[in-house]
Formats: sequence, structure tokens, C-alpha cells
Amino acid sequence: MNHKINDSNSIEKLTNDEQYALSYLRSTDRRWANAFEDMLLESRDKISQRLITSLHRENLVQSRHHSEIIKTQNLNLDIAITQPFVLKITFPEAKKTLYAPISGQHAFDRIDVEGPFYFEYDNHLERILHPNEILNAILIEAPTLDNEASNQFKDDMNNSVANMAISLSYQSITLSQNNEPLLELIINAKDSYLRSEQAVVEGHPLHPGAKLRKGMSPEMTIDYSSEFGNAIAMKFILIHHDIAKVQSLARPYNETVFTLFNGLYEAVAKLLTDDQIDDYYVMAVHPWQYNAVLEKDYTNELNKQQLIPLDFDLNYYAGLSFRTLMPQSPNIAPHIKLSTNVHITGEIRTLSEQTTYNGPQVTRILNHIKQHDSLFNHIQADTIDEVAGIHFYNPQDTPSQQTIKSEQLGTLFRENIYNIKKADTIPLIPSSLVANYSNNNESPIVTLIKTYANKFNIGTYEEACNKWIAEYSQALIDIILPLYVKYGIALEAHLQNSIVTFNQDGSIHTLYIRDFEGLRIDKTYLNQAGYSTSDFHEKSLILTDQSQTVFNKVFYSSIQNHLGELIVTIAQSSESNELEQQIWSIISDIMFEKLQDIASTMTNNDRITEIKSVLFAPQIDYKCVTTMRLEDEADYYTYIKVNNPLYRNMDKQQ
Repeated sequence: MNHKINDSNSIEKLTNDEQYALSYLRSTDRRWANAFEDMLLESRDKISQRLITSLHRENLVQSRHHSEIIKTQNLNLDIAITQPFVLKITFPEAKKTLYAPISGQHAFDRIDVEGPFYFEYDNHLERILHPNEILNAILIEAPTLDNEASNQFKDDMNNSVANMAISLSYQSITLSQNNEPLLELIINAKDSYLRSEQAVVEGHPLHPGAKLRKGMSPEMTIDYSSEFGNAIAMKFILIHHDIAKVQSLARPYNETVFTLFNGLYEAVAKLLTDDQIDDYYVMAVHPWQYNAVLEKDYTNELNKQQLIPLDFDLNYYAGLSFRTLMPQSPNIAPHIKLSTNVHITGEIRTLSEQTTYNGPQVTRILNHIKQHDSLFNHIQADTIDEVAGIHFYNPQDTPSQQTIKSEQLGTLFRENIYNIKKADTIPLIPSSLVANYSNNNESPIVTLIKTYANKFNIGTYEEACNKWIAEYSQALIDIILPLYVKYGIALEAHLQNSIVTFNQDGSIHTLYIRDFEGLRIDKTYLNQAGYSTSDFHEKSLILTDQSQTVFNKVFYSSIQNHLGELIVTIAQSSESNELEQQIWSIISDIMFEKLQDIASTMTNNDRITEIKSVLFAPQIDYKCVTTMRLEDEADYYTYIKVNNPLYRNMDKQQ
């Protein structure tokens, strides 16, 4: 076929978000602005890549049924494609065909693609210059999706592209003189853990809204996002007992908080008498939230001195989650999760009442289980305590006001990793294990495995990969599976909700799970195990009677997301075509054996049998992140069946 080819790499028209970002950078740093322009098309491709991967995997608009994998050499296209295979997706109603070079095929029906991408239509081929071109084709196929939710999604991708370009361009100019592996940059930093969070510049590896910061200007994004490494002057306020609800783990709330911060009590004592101090709690507030909502939405409480700004600022730094702030080592004050009215990935990141209230409650239950159940002895995994929480609650507000105002002012204090990790171990956020940068594509997980192989004299890289990931997976499975099976607790243990410490030889020391906001608890099962949930917040979304929801939560976050992303990166680092499935077979064995261990501590094994039938089935549920956004399904999850790499013939293993 003869094609009229439009293979332009130039961007003639910027989106509003892109123009806004570029104008700001030109006003502050011309070098950065130039790098932004250079990175813009790549940033668009990175968001398009996430959209195409989701489109195919989720079978959105029946795309799986209209797609095929073609050898590049069999394509009669006058374009240079370096990958040997191309994903071809036909859009019948739009009368367009999408061509996406394939960079890898992985477990759970995942096909990774890389730009540039092309549309074929009207006998010509055109380079796709923005992910919204793909979204437009989707909406032609399914006009019912052309609504407010998809318009929002389009805006979100515009914003995500601009922020991706800001981040990538910043990384390119700040690391232009570096070429060592990313792990070396992290280890040699003043605070290796904080640096690992700052190293994840591309955000969520699969979500088209990976870099969404809606509601923030480019200046604010740079001031408050982790990858830019700026100190953030965290604010503190006093809040009267009458308009607050608190929880704490061991000691009374104020006593806990005053103990956590040197000089905080003295700052309060300058404003209040000894008698008055007992009438107020102390709350931390993100400076963005402080400036954006405090005077606007809480005027009445400020005028009545029910809320009092406190002259006590601390320099904290943003973590990958944006609203979780942490000090820089050697400061070992707590990590703090805060409310921000900012749209990140798929939702506005305020802090629900139940999160601040339930955090210490969940911590107490988890700690009791770990202390009294022998399954948790001698494992290389733990959870991180949420020591205190507080949220605004004015009983005088109308119900509609009450929820909004409560969620806009909330604080959760979490134990600092440096207080609990073993000396000489290296703490990292697992999200950083799969990151890299333009001057060196060796991800930290690969550097760790190479170190491990060298220290233990392991013959081949692939053998080292198998042994290393087996130890890592064992640590994760040792904590998530017994909690789920015996107690109905599904930790949301994805890459961002974990911290891992490594030994100097590259092996894992301890894997910690943090952040209990998104976990799910089978209420009946936990109650039967002897743990009451009657003191949980009345709006507790974490409590459910939907057993499938609980299973999907633990499986998606821990296995598909956490281990899945690590394994993809490992597989990409090897020439072996068998390595990925070898690793999944090892993990299947570990999970099977762990279920046998759990069964030996239970009198009724019906639950074990049921879990095995789902866990090792030929197909398993996969969470549809893009479908949920387009169908505006914020309150419940959508899943699709995908091939399961953990599959075992259970008839032979009963």
C-alpha cells in the first residue's frame, strides 16, 4: 500500500497546560524551558503509552478483539521502527488503525509499547502527537463515553503531559553530568530513603494520569512535588477540642504529638496558658492547603479562635505520594500524611475522616496479631505504625459542609523508617527499584541483583534474579497472605505503600508495609478472629462484607502491582525469554507452600481451598484503571479477566 506519510516530530500547537508551564519556565530558567520543549513530545508519548497499554489490556471498546501483533518486517510502512513487533489496533467506527511498537509482552496479558505511535487512515500514515488523539478515537467507538467523565479525563491527560515534561526536563538538566546507576545516586545522597522517593519522576507506570496535579500552577507543582527536592515549610495550627476528633496509639493525642516534635510544646505555651493548652489539639497542615482553604473555608472558626495558626514551621520534604511529607535525615520526626485539595492520578487527595481515625486502631490490631500469631515470627516483613490521627469535625455544620470541611483538614502521623530500620541497611521505596534516568538505564533492582550475584558468587545473572526475587517475594507473601487468609485483612501493599531495607550485599533485609487508608477488611472474618471493629469510624470504607473485594485488593496491590512491576523490570534486563515465567512459577510455589503453612494453624481449611481455587485459576481479575475513569466509577472497582501466571493444576495437588 502506498502511504502519504506525515511523520513530523514537531509540535505546532501546545495545550493550555503546556503553554502555561513553558511560559513559567521561560520566566525563571531559560535552560529548563529549552529542556522542557525538547522533552515535550517524549512526555506526550509516555502518557500515550500508558493509555494504549490500558486500552488493550482492559479490552476497552473491544480493542482486544480488534487487535493483532504483527512482525515489523511484514508491515508495509515507510517508517523506522526498531522493535521487532508492532501492536495493531483497528477502530472500525473511527476508520483508523493504530500502530504501536511493542517493547515487551508480560504476565497478566500486559503488552508494553513505546513511541512514536501512528494512526493510519484515508490511505496515509500520521504520527500521533498527543494521547487525546487516541482518546478521540475511543470516543467515536463508544459515543456513550463522550461525557463529562471523558472530558475530565482529557483535561487530566493534558495536565499529566505538562507535568511529565516539567519533571523529565528537570531531571535531564540536574543529572546531565551524571552517568552512574541510579542506585548509586540514591545511596550516596544525604538521606537515601528520601532520595529514593524523589527518584520516581514518571509517577505511576500504568496510569494515564501518572503526573496529574490538577489545581496547582507549575510554580506550585515544582515547590511541592517530590522530584524537585524543595524544602516545604509545614504549618501547624491549634484546633479546639469541640471541633476535632482524634485517635492515638499508646498515649493521649497531645502527649504523643508533643513528644514527636522538639520545641512544639514551647511554641504552644507562648500562645496559651496552661489551662488553655488542655482545650486544644495540635494539627499539622500542608502549606498548600493552609494557603488555599484555611481562611476561605474556616473563617468562622478562625474568628472564634477555635482554629489558631501556630508560629511553628518545620522544613519537611514531599514524598512520592505528594501529600505525605517527611523530614530529611538525621531528623527522625514522623512522616506525616495530610489533606490536599489536589487531583492526583484518579482522585482528589483529601484525607478522609476514617483514615485519620482508624489508622491507630488498625495499627493496634496488626501489632497484636503479629505478637500473638507464630506465623509472623522470624519473617522479613513488618508494618509501620500510625501513631496518631486528627481531623476537623464541627457538629454545628450542615451534613454537606461537615464532610467537606472534615476531609480538608486532617493529619496522620506515621513512624519514621529511620527509627525502626537496622543500622547499615539501605531503605528504599520499591517504586524507585524500577526507575532510571536518561544517562543510565540500569534500574536499582538490576544493580541490587548484580551486587547480590557478585557477593554470593552466583553463576548466571538469571539464576541470581530467581534467587533474589524469591527472597523478596517470600518477605511480602509472609505478611500479606496470613493477614488476608486468617484475619480478612487485605493490606494495600503496592510499590508506593511499602518501604524495603536492603543489606550491603544486595539482599533484602526487611519489607515494611505502610498506609492503611486503602486497605480492606472482611469485617465478619476479623470479628470471628476475635478482633472488634466497633470502635472504627462510622464512615469506615475499609470495612466490607464483600469477600471478592478483599481478595482483589490484596492480590492487585501485592502481586499484580508490586511484584508484577519488579518482575517486568527484571525480565527486561535479561536476554532470556523464559525468565519471567520462571519467576512467576517460583512465586506460585511460595504462595502454595505459605497457604499450607497457614492451613496447619487453622481448624477449618475450607477457606484455604476456596482461596487456592481463585489464586491458582487459569484466569484472574485485573483492575481496569482507564475504564474506571471513563465510566466515572470512582466508588467501585472494575475488573477484567486476564491470564494468570500463577496457574497450577489443583487437581494434582489436593
